[in-house]
Amino acid sequence: MEWKSKFNDPKESSGFLLWQVTQAWQRMITKELSRIDLTHVQFVLLTACDYLHVNGETVTQKRLSDFTKLNGMMVSDVVRTLEAKGFIRRNKNPLDKREILLSPTEEGSNKIKIALPIVENTDAQFFKPIQDKQHSFNQELLSLLALKEEMDE
Repeated sequence: MEWKSKFNDPKESSGFLLWQVTQAWQRMITKELSRIDLTHVQFVLLTACDYLHVNGETVTQKRLSDFTKLNGMMVSDVVRTLEAKGFIRRNKNPLDKREILLSPTEEGSNKIKIALPIVENTDAQFFKPIQDKQHSFNQELLSLLALKEEMDE
């Protein structure tokens, strides 16, 4: 079969490079979080739940899904796991019995206090080669996210 890509080399493909960088970063995070019996997605959802809760937002699975950009089914499954581990509490909304409100438990908040420095230190190590450009790098990522959100509307 003849090669039909517009790229002569995979290193010319931003998508493929982003994939590789993401995989390398996730492996580092996963390795560090495994030491405290937490997966990366569990960390993200637990921390996001706490962040939204502390900032006075009503936290539901839908809100977590929107905030983290994770698939709703994945959020549902992981929230159940976090609840089983005692890190998240699920309660019916007194104003709308169909809606489930989420909040971190004390044990969940304690887990975040352990996990957050681990993740932030791992991030600092991973992104150290671009630390002088990190603000502009983050701005570029935010612009890509904004474009994606516009396309989804």
